[in-house]
Amino acid sequence: MDIDKNQFKEKIIHRLSSKINVDVQLLKSSGYTLSSVLVIIHFTDFNPKIILTKRSSLLKYHKNEISFPGGTFKETDSSLLNTALRETKEEIGLNFHSNEIVGSFHTVRTLTSNFAIIPFVTFQDSIRKTRILIDEVSEILDIPVFDLFKGFNNNFNYKKFSDSYTFRYNSEIIWGATARILKQIRDCFY
Repeated sequence: MDIDKNQFKEKIIHRLSSKINVDVQLLKSSGYTLSSVLVIIHFTDFNPKIILTKRSSLLKYHKNEISFPGGTFKETDSSLLNTALRETKEEIGLNFHSNEIVGSFHTVRTLTSNFAIIPFVTFQDSIRKTRILIDEVSEILDIPVFDLFKGFNNNFNYKKFSDSYTFRYNSEIIWGATARILKQIRDCFY
């Protein structure tokens, strides 16, 4: 897709909620485990790329799956945004500030483990060097956005859930909550 950086950003920002202070108590009352992720879109080499991680095989939930950096809300976190920022720094060594967040996509729920995930979004002109926390992340994937979109499959069925999708990139299959967040991004362009 032939699109410049500002047009790309505008298409996404148009779909985001500008409300980044999510009501933790309201979400807690839903019975889900609260978590948040950071969707990092950067323009290194002038093409939009997105950062994903391959989760460690040592984790309790979603081991070896592709995900966004992020994690479970802790009572010591001041907000779900703080959770995403803290976890991103821990997992891949990138430190962002709340003023770099442009909004969030719709909350996504996992199909198997009862998590409600808030996907916060940041745009960066370039990305600093990442560092893997090996207890949680086995690999960092830096993927051109439109290459990722080419691997979209909406014919995936998982336990009769209607919003099940996959994205394929190289040998990786991205599904579940991560795929549903990616679908929200893809829907900004198609």
